[in-house]
Amino acid sequence: MPAPALRKLNPAPAQAFEIRLTLGNALDLQSAADGKSPFTVVEGTAQFDVSNAARCGKTSALSGHVPSISTHEPFRLSRISATEYVGTVYADMLIDEDYYGREVCHWTITEARVAVRARTDMADTRFVAGLPAGKVFAAGAAERYFWKGYYPRFEQGDATEYGRTQLDAVPADKRGEFFTMTLAARKIAGDVAQSK
Repeated sequence: MPAPALRKLNPAPAQAFEIRLTLGNALDLQSAADGKSPFTVVEGTAQFDVSNAARCGKTSALSGHVPSISTHEPFRLSRISATEYVGTVYADMLIDEDYYGREVCHWTITEARVAVRARTDMADTRFVAGLPAGKVFAAGAAERYFWKGYYPRFEQGDATEYGRTQLDAVPADKRGEFFTMTLAARKIAGDVAQSK
């Protein structure tokens, strides 16, 4: 008998938030494969966690341990310009339900994340920036700095780079060697969200 579904998608989500990626100091990077932007691959992911996993989740018969329940749901970003992309995340994308026969599991968005790669080659560096749920709900923003020397890839290839939140430790004359990924959120009115 197959295991019950971990989550179900809401067929009519309404709590929409625009996620905007803005690249800074990146236009001098070699043009990506598509020739329109430094990055050919731009992928969005929203992480959702069950807030009451200990009460609603499936326990291990041997240890009694309840693992955390988490899922990463993709969302599409559209190119606005060579340095701007916009996508939509729904905070109510998943349905709260009794998935394990114990009680209703409550899904909560914990982060919106964007990963970019120069080309479709999996060996190219994945540059990843995230926006915590608190900032999504508060129409906030977060900026990360990435060293251009990792573009398009590390020497060994197939790596993920999470950057840094500040350049205080970087000498002033070296700060131009970094590009930024800024994620910003804003709530979208219900009628606009449904038309997207």
